[in-house]
Amino acid sequence: MFLCFLGFLSGQSQHIILYFPGVVAASLMDEHGFLPGKKFQFYPAVDKHDLHGMKLRVELHDLRDSLHLQKLECSPVEFTGTSEFEGIYGAKVAAAYFDTLLPAAQVILDTTATDVLKVNLEGFDARLVGAMSIRAHGLCRMSVEWKGNTRVYCVDITDKDPHSPISSHAFVTRKTATRVIASAALREAIERILADLESGK
Repeated sequence: MFLCFLGFLSGQSQHIILYFPGVVAASLMDEHGFLPGKKFQFYPAVDKHDLHGMKLRVELHDLRDSLHLQKLECSPVEFTGTSEFEGIYGAKVAAAYFDTLLPAAQVILDTTATDVLKVNLEGFDARLVGAMSIRAHGLCRMSVEWKGNTRVYCVDITDKDPHSPISSHAFVTRKTATRVIASAALREAIERILADLESGK
């Protein structure tokens, strides 16, 4: 088990504790190849959230390698296991997203806090599906353990979704499309978590 205090991707201080199993393997070739495209972008929350200074120790556990999910219960699209988000890079991106969205929602990230939000990253991928009419899918599954309860957050967001940062008619590279929709999937899952924390669930 590899553990790190995340210091990656964004310019602000990082306070997410990341647990990543095993040894980092060599990178796999993405199903769309290494094409030029936009770097990974973190988008602000769609809705405004205010947790009023709640102090949390956030632990992100990457369980993808142990679960080997082929697809999600909320989507017919299968994982390929070949995207650039496989391995520790995808886990770091997810952790950095928590570090971006939670402070914006007035959550104080504190590794010494007694309230622990345990997040399990169980699936994360982005796919371009179709031939003539191509649809971008962002896939994410997280489970969250909080105050003795476990909730599952399953996301299949497409470029036709109103929360997608990119439209289905946008002219972008395949690499950019997958990165944008992957980012949207992570944001959607984390926003659902924030909404539940806000409502006391």
